[in-house]
Amino acid sequence: MSGGPTRVASRALARALSRPLHTSGTKDKAAHALNLASAAAHPPPAASSASALPFFARFIGAILDVALTPAQRAAMLDRTTNDDGRGFAAAGVARGDSDALAAVAAARRERDVALDRVADLESTTASLRASVTKLEGKTWSDSDQMRLLRDQLWQANQDAADARVALNAVREDLEHAVRREADLAVRVVAAKDEAVAEVVTRAKTEFDQLRTSMEEKHTSLLASVECKVAKLEATEAKARGLEAALAAAETRLAETSALEKKVASHELYGTMLRDFGYKKIYAMPAKNLVCKDKVGIYDQQRAFRAERAQVIAAEKAKEAVFSLPGVVTLAEGTAAVRGKKTKKKSSLLFGSSSANNTGAHILDGQHRVGALEILLSQGVIAPDHTVLVEVFENVDDARASEIFTEINAAQPIRFVDMPGVAPADVKWMLEGAAQRIKERYRAMFSASERCKIPNINLDVLREELFSAEVVTRFGIADEDAFVAWLESENAKLAQRTEKEWLEARPKRGRGSTGSEETYLKALAKAKEHGFYLGMDFSWLDVTDA
Repeated sequence: MSGGPTRVASRALARALSRPLHTSGTKDKAAHALNLASAAAHPPPAASSASALPFFARFIGAILDVALTPAQRAAMLDRTTNDDGRGFAAAGVARGDSDALAAVAAARRERDVALDRVADLESTTASLRASVTKLEGKTWSDSDQMRLLRDQLWQANQDAADARVALNAVREDLEHAVRREADLAVRVVAAKDEAVAEVVTRAKTEFDQLRTSMEEKHTSLLASVECKVAKLEATEAKARGLEAALAAAETRLAETSALEKKVASHELYGTMLRDFGYKKIYAMPAKNLVCKDKVGIYDQQRAFRAERAQVIAAEKAKEAVFSLPGVVTLAEGTAAVRGKKTKKKSSLLFGSSSANNTGAHILDGQHRVGALEILLSQGVIAPDHTVLVEVFENVDDARASEIFTEINAAQPIRFVDMPGVAPADVKWMLEGAAQRIKERYRAMFSASERCKIPNINLDVLREELFSAEVVTRFGIADEDAFVAWLESENAKLAQRTEKEWLEARPKRGRGSTGSEETYLKALAKAKEHGFYLGMDFSWLDVTDA
């Protein structure tokens, strides 16, 4: 038995697919085979003879006879009679989903595009082959071009092969679509309004959320832009102010430079380096500075120690390049001068004065000046060697006292802070422990080094702890251990009775001065704040750890 038109069309389509795609008639053959397959899938209604039925119709009829009741078979025959001979499949297709037909049409369009591409590739291949044939007759000097063309030909063949693969894939998709059409023909896909409504609602919600988010972002962006604009305006205003300040500074600098170019020279003080208004800086010749007839000593100056000046001179004489640290401070005015009971007369050095009592005298640096005098006498430095001096003008006794006090009130460096005296770890251990004790008993620490008991100065405490060699004697390893040791000693002092404090009161030094009543008041304050380390330093003499 032949199997009907469907098998014939399938064989024709298989033969068309098995042929190579290099011939120009491939497109027509493939289209012919596809038309045969389509005709086989939809036979004309007039073919009602037994020979036109598919080979499986007999088996389906037998199955229906067994499966259906007589009433069901009668209903089916009646239904078949009323459908104008279109058959079950045709009726199902008419009532079914049209998606399968659309898929078949799309597959056919893809097939046509693939066939057109194959035709174009075959045309390109033929053209390239002609070019290769033509180029083979040329000289061997064109071998590089020949290889390039061969590569292009090979690539074209590869593209043609890829196109054949794509065409086969399209054909398979077409067959799959045809099968799907047959499968979907018996199905009815009903669209559900609830699903559509749900999708619409979800989309609307997302759109509303997106719109709200965009509005918020727009508001935020607008505020940010306004803020940045305000900052930019402020920056521009600041820049304009800075430009104005810079211009003013440049003007002042130009004026200062012009003024500095006119270097002033004083007959006594030498070359003026800078005028600060309240004082002037000079590079003064050493011979003028050591001249006692020209420069005196402030009457309230500390006693002059010749041996100290000799030590300074001896140290400076060893230097390869002489240098004098610091600046010598001079006062010009009416302040009293040591050894001069009468007022100075007016001279060319200081100009005229209404009181006829103007003079220059040393407020600070008398021992350095004494060393300069020794070095001049030894010929270590030349008479015109300049020394940096600062000169305060119009200084009377009160002003001289203020300047002298200010200079000598500077806090001297502690021995523990001198470079090389204490190891760095010990020094910072002392500093850290003392600071922590100060933070705990802040009310008991004073900024003055000469504070009254029971208060204590931080630097004085550090100096006493270092001098007592507490770290070495008690094997203190770190800052925490140091703080613990100090707290332990403070706790021991807290256990003393008032009588024991009076008995242990030192005869000299810290805590020895003042009446007993004053001492007991200080002890009461120490008890109030729980801090006894400032009463005296006898606790540093303990021998137990």
